[in-house]
Amino acid sequence: MKAVILAGGEGTRLKPLTFRRPKPLIPIAGRPCIDFVIRSLIASGFREIVITTAYLSDRLIQSIGDGLDYNASILYSFEGTPAGTAGAVRRVANFIGETFVVAMGDVLADVDFRALYDFHRDRGGVATIALTRVTDPTQYGIAATDARGRIAKFREKPKKEEAFSDLANAGIYVLEPKVLEFIPPDQPFDFAKDVFPRLLAKGLPVYGKELDGVWMDIGRPRDLWRASMEVVKREGKPASLPGVRTDGPLILQEGAVVEAGATLHGPVFLASGSRVARGCIVSNACVYEGSAIDADATVTNSIVLEQSRIGARCEITDSVVATSCRIEEDVRLVSSLIGDDMTVKAHSRLENATVSPPAE
Repeated sequence: MKAVILAGGEGTRLKPLTFRRPKPLIPIAGRPCIDFVIRSLIASGFREIVITTAYLSDRLIQSIGDGLDYNASILYSFEGTPAGTAGAVRRVANFIGETFVVAMGDVLADVDFRALYDFHRDRGGVATIALTRVTDPTQYGIAATDARGRIAKFREKPKKEEAFSDLANAGIYVLEPKVLEFIPPDQPFDFAKDVFPRLLAKGLPVYGKELDGVWMDIGRPRDLWRASMEVVKREGKPASLPGVRTDGPLILQEGAVVEAGATLHGPVFLASGSRVARGCIVSNACVYEGSAIDADATVTNSIVLEQSRIGARCEITDSVVATSCRIEEDVRLVSSLIGDDMTVKAHSRLENATVSPPAE
């Protein structure tokens, strides 16, 4: 069975984290975001995959490769000009000759694609949209369905007073090849804005089904942290370390070092090569490869990406520190975003701040 993963976006809302790394490679509890959807597809029987890519495509391709590590066949389609979600799929039409799945590569999607596919085949429609319940329908396309799941109403990002449902489009679709006929070859075209309204206007059967599994948007830094914590809650386990106070679910990769006198309040992810010094408190946080938390620092509700250093007695709260940063001693960061290669001087106090290198 075949699938198309859309992975060409720039991740604008995550900048500066995406200046040098495409959004699908942003890590969630130690795994690139796109890895979750690839492995979910393969586990569901989809072993022929095309990934459409544009922004920083070379980094994405180098990271994922040809699929041999996944025991699958992975091909790539490069977009020289933006084509929209539907336009990107139309460009790989030659790959598609049967019922197929479309998924986004820049959300956390650890889901049962086979259940969605079987539902689609059982209903016999031209398209099935995966749906997920959300608290703010104004940020998504929403759908209303009848008793059999057929979509009676669909609207993209309604105003609050116009929101008739909390079932949101999760950006995962099962489609018949016939749908490609509704996508023009020479202009940007989106599934949610253009294709599905056309199908519904013509009275064609479009269905919706709530997802089985975990789906979370990672469009903003806070969303990235929430998704990471969800994965650690699901996959982490309690652990005992000599002289270390621990509670809650933990993922401690081999080679992570936690000194006696430190405290870990799960969910916590510590990557191989990370170090947490004595007196530190790490709570609801991820610390990635080669990063160090110096003595008596606290990291709470935060993410510290690769090769960064948090100085002694720092307080990092509700923040993301990107790759190869130096946070000097006695710094307080609250609700802040620190971009790659940045230094925050000793004794600084930053709140709701973004410290960023210039875009390359």
